[in-house]
Amino acid sequence: MPTMVPAPQQFELDSDASWELLLRVVNSNELKRSLRLRELLLYLGKRSLKSNIPSIREQEIGSSVFGRPEDYDTGIDNIVRVNVSELRKRLAHYFQDEGAAESIIIEIPRGGYFLVFLCRSVEIGSKGQEHDCTAELVTNVHVPDPQMRIEQEIVSASLQGDVVPQIAGRGLPWILGTALILAMSAFIFMVWQNHTLRLQLQPWHADSNRAAFWSQFFASGQEVDIVTADTSYAIAEDLLQRPISLDDYLDYKYKSDVSLPDITAQTRDALHLVLDRNTGSVGDFEAAERIMQLDAYFPLLKLASARSYTAQSIKDNNVILIGGRASNPWEELYRDRMNFSVEYDPLLHRSYVLNRSPSEGEQHIYEIVQNPDRAYSVVAFVPNFSNHRYALIIAGTDSQGTRAAGEFITSSEGLAAIRQRLPADRYPYFEVLLSSSRLEGTTLHTVIQTSRGYAH
Repeated sequence: MPTMVPAPQQFELDSDASWELLLRVVNSNELKRSLRLRELLLYLGKRSLKSNIPSIREQEIGSSVFGRPEDYDTGIDNIVRVNVSELRKRLAHYFQDEGAAESIIIEIPRGGYFLVFLCRSVEIGSKGQEHDCTAELVTNVHVPDPQMRIEQEIVSASLQGDVVPQIAGRGLPWILGTALILAMSAFIFMVWQNHTLRLQLQPWHADSNRAAFWSQFFASGQEVDIVTADTSYAIAEDLLQRPISLDDYLDYKYKSDVSLPDITAQTRDALHLVLDRNTGSVGDFEAAERIMQLDAYFPLLKLASARSYTAQSIKDNNVILIGGRASNPWEELYRDRMNFSVEYDPLLHRSYVLNRSPSEGEQHIYEIVQNPDRAYSVVAFVPNFSNHRYALIIAGTDSQGTRAAGEFITSSEGLAAIRQRLPADRYPYFEVLLSSSRLEGTTLHTVIQTSRGYAH
């Protein structure tokens, strides 16, 4: 009968082997879709592999990995415990499935956050053979000390009859040099690996154009809300043939219009169906997705719909509003701060861009008339209602126009084009009116039609 090795033993690996095993787990199918758990595992690995670290505090992990303040209350915010618990499950599943052939496993013992490397329990065959991965037991996994290895080599050489003075006098500098080169190589690899993972998780760092603009949101340490449009609101305006104010939208007063005597039974039924739904636009969601991909791990990035958003949130946080005034009534709050705005005429069922103060050579109205291969859109970066808060408005004359504007403001090329028109050490507040050409629904080219820049 096959038997089992009774218990796994804690195992000491050198730094290269430790990182190779960690990276196999980080890049496994088990974790590749969970960017947060990947970064958590890498952070715990780096901290665990330092022999001079007595423990890893929960607040330290919360601050370094999840963006919490250094002194946040772990009794109220349990984000670290929840994610470490999930990581334990993922590690166990990896070594049972995809990593079943690994002779060493990684665990996070309960009650702490150190990683330990364990010799896997294996079956002993009929001939009593067993994979041998036993080693000296250690209290914590750590990177072996190069000096200790040198001393061990000297002792080993003396036991074999070698001349210790010769090793100390001639071989020791070579050993020290080799150890230094290996240590530096490991350090450079760790820095490169960390940089590569950071760019994967936070691509806004990848070039200066995106970093200069998007750092104002993602490096602010403040919550950033992406608010997508409510297209059922626009449909209700079409059916009522009049605009609905933000106040009426928030208080649901417009629902009372269903009972007005001039509303036909057919329109009333349609309004009931529309007002019971919270719908969105594909182009709006694609624009939101592009922004979220700039920093897939940013813990303060929130997604909300216009209908569920609150006045307190728009006051306290940085906000990105997606969609025109016809479907995202929150843009009404910024009308007096913008020169360009996407407007909608519910009687004529047409969208257009209003230029409130045209400069020489500019139009007062920009609209698409019987030209399905063109769209206009507006991107406005303006101050929010609290100090040191920002608002970004992204809106198009149709869904594809909004998507084109989202592509423009998240691309390095688009931001470079904006910056050329706004010479400054940092991005000032600005508005750009964009014109896009497209073919069969695919945006081919987007350019700046005109722009405005304002001092911070």
